[in-house]
Amino acid sequence: MRFHGATSRPHKTLAELADLVGGSVVGDPGISISGVAGIREAKPGEVTFVANPKYAAEIATTKASAVIVGHDVDAGRIPDGLSALRVEDPYLTFVDVLEVFAVRKRRSHIGVHPSAVVGDGVAIGDGVSIQAHAVIGDRVTIGDGAVVGPLVFIGDDARIGADCLLYPNVTVREEVTLGDRVIVHSGAVIGSDGFGFAKVSDSHRKIPQIGTVIVEDDVEIGANATVDRATMTDGATVIGRGTKIDNLVQVAHNVRIGENCLIVSLVGLGGSTELEHNVTLAGQAGTAGHLRIGANTTIAAKAGVTKDVPPNVFYSGFPATDHSTDLKQQAFARRVPDLIQEMRALQRRVEELECDEEPRLQADS
Repeated sequence: MRFHGATSRPHKTLAELADLVGGSVVGDPGISISGVAGIREAKPGEVTFVANPKYAAEIATTKASAVIVGHDVDAGRIPDGLSALRVEDPYLTFVDVLEVFAVRKRRSHIGVHPSAVVGDGVAIGDGVSIQAHAVIGDRVTIGDGAVVGPLVFIGDDARIGADCLLYPNVTVREEVTLGDRVIVHSGAVIGSDGFGFAKVSDSHRKIPQIGTVIVEDDVEIGANATVDRATMTDGATVIGRGTKIDNLVQVAHNVRIGENCLIVSLVGLGGSTELEHNVTLAGQAGTAGHLRIGANTTIAAKAGVTKDVPPNVFYSGFPATDHSTDLKQQAFARRVPDLIQEMRALQRRVEELECDEEPRLQADS
């Protein structure tokens, strides 16, 4: 497979973009668009967007060649010389347009770079880009359109789905499976050994970690995140379809994450934790092992989950509990210094009354 040189900067006419996103053009459909930018930063040849009404006034001053707007923006607000792309949802359309240009930029080369090391029995799909100094183990499968960035390592018998994007310095260990359209950012390690040790006398004996990791379609894993492989041969740590994992997240062995979950930076998931679908874990939240978090539940930042959590709730605090209960506890905790002062004042008053009462009691006797 040859390694072709960099492609020129991609261009799309406004009409072509309209066809891709299902919009209609106001103005010149033949305008050439080569980039995407914010409304204040955009230059000629770029397209911008307005999704928030507070930015609508800036349509008149933008230097962009075209602007993506909703159907609620009056045509009179589009100045002469500026074309528009009318759509139902300007923000989501802006994301779609970004993706049009981003895919071409990431896949600047097609083929296997001469410095890459490719093992025996590797199956490489059509339109794959394997870039400088990547190392591909034996019997690896790489799907159509995948991008394997510089210095990526993929271990023996791993499977990489179609249109995956592995940024530089990603490690995908042996026998790991990535579904289609998975994005893994730099420094992430997928399939590292789980933290398993047996205490023997005064030492710790390593428990071999010989399971795997399965990452389903449309998952994104942030920079320097780690996903540990399962312990047993037939076991798997599973990241469900559509889940998004932020930077610096730790997913321990045998964890099972459902579909469309959001896991924010610095979250730590203990071994064998199970997240059902649509769970959100905010930054620095953590879970003990061997517990279940129900579907559609949100765990607030810095919360510590120590037991099972039901579905459809919002938990916070440590140990994590219902958010309204946690707020009451926080409110009570903030009152503790005042309550202590009040208690001391009452104690002093009682002592004063006792001192006043003692002479009267002696006189009566």
